[in-house]
Amino acid sequence: MNYRTMIKIILAVVALGAASIFYTDQEVVQSPEKEQVILQSVMLAMSQAHLQPIEINDDFSAKIFDEFLEVVDGRKRFLVKEDIAQLESYRYELDDNLKVLDLSFLDKVMEIIDGKIAKTKSFYTEILAEPFDFSNSELIEIDFEKLDFEEDEAALRARWEERLKYYTLQELEEKVKAQKTVKDEEPKSEEELEKEAREEIATAYEKWYENYEKLRRSDRFEQFLNVITRQYDPHSAYFSPKGKQDFNMRMGGKLEGIGAQLLTVGELTQVVSIVPGGPVWKDERLEVNDFILKVAQDGEQAVDITGMRIDDVVTLIRGPKGTNVTLTIQKKDESQVDIEIERDVINLEIARARAAMLETEDSDINYGYIDLPMFYNSFDGPEGNSSAKDVASFIDSLKSEGMDGLILDLRDNLGGALVDAIDISGLFIEQGPVVQVKSKDRRPYIHKDDNSSVIYDGPLIVLVNNFSASASEIVAGALQDYGRAVIVGSQTFGKGSVQNFIDLDRAIRGNADVKPLGEIKLTIQKYYRVNGESTQLRGVLPDITLPDSYDFLPTGERENESALAWSRIQEVEYGQDVLTYDNKEELKEKSAMRIQGSEEFAAITEYATWLKDNKDNTMYPLDLNKYMERVDELKAKADQYGEIFDKPIPGLKIRPVKMDFESEITQEAKDARAEAWQEGVSQDIYISEATSIVDDIVKSASYANLQKKIKE
Repeated sequence: MNYRTMIKIILAVVALGAASIFYTDQEVVQSPEKEQVILQSVMLAMSQAHLQPIEINDDFSAKIFDEFLEVVDGRKRFLVKEDIAQLESYRYELDDNLKVLDLSFLDKVMEIIDGKIAKTKSFYTEILAEPFDFSNSELIEIDFEKLDFEEDEAALRARWEERLKYYTLQELEEKVKAQKTVKDEEPKSEEELEKEAREEIATAYEKWYENYEKLRRSDRFEQFLNVITRQYDPHSAYFSPKGKQDFNMRMGGKLEGIGAQLLTVGELTQVVSIVPGGPVWKDERLEVNDFILKVAQDGEQAVDITGMRIDDVVTLIRGPKGTNVTLTIQKKDESQVDIEIERDVINLEIARARAAMLETEDSDINYGYIDLPMFYNSFDGPEGNSSAKDVASFIDSLKSEGMDGLILDLRDNLGGALVDAIDISGLFIEQGPVVQVKSKDRRPYIHKDDNSSVIYDGPLIVLVNNFSASASEIVAGALQDYGRAVIVGSQTFGKGSVQNFIDLDRAIRGNADVKPLGEIKLTIQKYYRVNGESTQLRGVLPDITLPDSYDFLPTGERENESALAWSRIQEVEYGQDVLTYDNKEELKEKSAMRIQGSEEFAAITEYATWLKDNKDNTMYPLDLNKYMERVDELKAKADQYGEIFDKPIPGLKIRPVKMDFESEITQEAKDARAEAWQEGVSQDIYISEATSIVDDIVKSASYANLQKKIKE
């Protein structure tokens, strides 16, 4: 599959207690006094330091009530309505309880959920002791958000039976297909395979309960705190001391594992970030927002990680370089796939910017292309790594080779160093403001490009998509406001907020007997474009929109109910006298005509529609033959979509621009990545359309008149 299509890179660390595959194993024991000090500190910080404090009232209480129950039993496998009724008195009292540091709601929830976990432990052994009948017309709802809590324990047990039947069916389907590929062995009967599947599910659940029972009060307490912080915005979060230690380790640069940052969402483990340069990033099959359902060591039975503590999940996934781990993944379309990944050392060097000169058979124009997967900066002075420095160097090289137009690719780039975003914007404009940053009750601070020189003054296309965020949106927004570039692609992510850490040990005087307390990652500012509009929530709307497979699925900041609202402040004075595009409507119309006649883009739109319909279609058959047909249909559609990006663009020639820099990566590894990158570029229809837009600009009458005027 295409190099770029499956890569989803999020550099900003997502909040809500996010954890990566590099967690430390450390027992945590907290006293009631310590919990009260932490709770008081969190509530105080949120009310006084958050960008937009909210009112602590009954509505706030009800949201915490519902969301915490979703966190502890999102799959509705333990609690029944009788249990909810026992807790109902807290629904509108939590706001008052929090003000007096009363954690009795947490105590009661833990008492009930722990008891129900113990009681349901007998369900799976009893149910899996008997064969299932996979020949009837039953259907199961696999989207837990569409389910309600069951009325009583009898109904709950029936749900367990239905769910275990579905999991056994999944295992059976894999065994039936695997058997068809094995030769020279006596085939097993369906009954024998079904028995094996049940036994494997029983073993998996035994391990699952062992891990589930390891959940500590400190884990539940942190979950409760992050339900509170999540009411303010999705990126504010409490970090325990060990959680902050893990965060610091992730930002260190060189890590060992698979290169994914994980987050507990309810009972599920979600991929929230893919580390550039890691095994997952290179593999391309695992995507941001995928859920990890099971983890299997090389040659061992998979372990169901639903409801498992995040650091236990991390322990399962983590491992030495060169070993393999298999992850069972639930994709956006609800389909499941097993992905085997070889663990490795993560080196961010291989995620540095790359560049090439592109040519097409039907045009004599030279297209410069720069792929920037992240805004990096080692902050080591002139000798250190900097994405702005690399981009400038590439532009000089491309200009020396006769570049007629430049394509800057910011797709899947969700941020990084702000200073590099400002410097890269400044490569294309004269001296002036790039972005405004506003804190609560303060005047905006204006970040400016102080360099009056313009390194490139020709046609500029900026490619963006749903996963271009933060620093990417700053660059795209600034160049769009100045009229300096044509922004092409999809609406961007919409993360326009700034977070900072508050060390509670420093913020809270005294209380030495209960420290360390941890830290809070707090949203304190918003980014605003020079035209006064926030990038928050709305992101950047492209000048020319191209079809995308996620067009009809919820993506970006807009998915989060607690996301900060879009807003506007006073614009600042800005302008440039480098190059503007007086014919954007004409460019848009020509692109639309090409898209309309493109089989590839038509297939992308068709697939986007299918993804939406399939996501909504969450009823699965419990009949083996019908289930196998459904799985085959999902795989065939995904393979069909993948074929769009497996074909080289006819007539597209690529001349990579080489840049030497010191690296620990072997030459063989660098060559392999360069080859894979070049292959991806050669198959990318979005890059192909960008070259056509550059053609339209260069060959337009307005550009010809401008060039004539410059020569005169």
